[in-house]
Amino acid sequence: MGNASDTSAVFASTISKEHDILMGSLYGVFCVLSLVGNCILLLVGYHKRSTLKPAEFFIINLSISDLGMTLSLFPLAIPSAFEHRWLFGEITCQLYAMCGVLFGLCSLTNLTALSLVCCLKVCFPNHGNKFSSAHARLLVVGVWCYASVFAVGPLAQWGRYSAEPYGTACCIDWKAPNYELSALSYIVCLFLFCYALPCTVIFLSYTFILLTVRGSRQAVQQHVSPPQTRTTNAHSLIVKVRG
Repeated sequence: MGNASDTSAVFASTISKEHDILMGSLYGVFCVLSLVGNCILLLVGYHKRSTLKPAEFFIINLSISDLGMTLSLFPLAIPSAFEHRWLFGEITCQLYAMCGVLFGLCSLTNLTALSLVCCLKVCFPNHGNKFSSAHARLLVVGVWCYASVFAVGPLAQWGRYSAEPYGTACCIDWKAPNYELSALSYIVCLFLFCYALPCTVIFLSYTFILLTVRGSRQAVQQHVSPPQTRTTNAHSLIVKVRG
């Protein structure tokens, strides 16, 4: 009886009923917008599937991960918010948290891979031109595998999932490192490899792109007029990224 009472308390909302209703309403709006936007993008991608450029595979994959998060999280979070407590039990809580980490990290890792591909094509065209659709597909698979390692970790006792502090959803247990060494190592690795590293790669990639475009603009300005320079640079950048 004590355990059941403790579990019930963990999954009870710690914020006001009015705020839960507000959050549930916002979740509903976000859910509809995400469904409409991502379904349209996937439909467009399906119709032009035979002509997709390598970089566009990452846009499609990003839409898939966003749609996966929408379909796996919002249907559970919305009724829980309106009921002022988590409704679906401990096992579903673990799966909910795993889906949140999986699709969230997949989106971030996918953006990181996309920034690298754009940097390769713009800054190192000799190598970037060799990047094919097959390479893009392989990298997309790598993105999912990378995210899966950290999403499945807490289910394999590396880290821990638990109820959110506000009680109506579930996520990584950020307090577990206080009493579990494995949870501490998980949080450290998560910070290093799923936050610090991707953010650094994205920042450096787009910094190199900006520097390359700036250098290209200065070189072109010596031979053409300013209006032609802007048009040429914009067209060249679009062709390199999409190629």
